[in-house]
Amino acid sequence: MTIKLFPSPPPIQGNATAMPMHERTGVRAAAAHARRIYPGPLGELVFRELRAYADFGYRIADDGLIPRLTTAVLATRSDRPAEPGR
Repeated sequence: MTIKLFPSPPPIQGNATAMPMHERTGVRAAAAHARRIYPGPLGELVFRELRAYADFGYRIADDGLIPRLTTAVLATRSDRPAEPGR
C-alpha cells in the first residue's frame, strides 16, 4: 500500500492589504442589497459572505471574486422595498 502525501499549502506571509473604509462600506451596502434582490437562502448566503469579507477588512484573495460580486449585486435593481431593520 502506498501512502500519497499532498504538498503543504504555501506559508502564510501576513501581508494582506487592508481595505479602505469606502470599499468596506460598499461591500456592506452590497450585502444588504443582496437580501432584497435574492430572497431566501441565496440572498442570505451572499449577504453573509459579503458581510464577513467587509468585517474582516482585508483583501484575502487575488482572484477579484468579491469585488466582482459586489459590483454585480449593486448593479441589479430591486423591485422590493428595503425592509425595516435590515
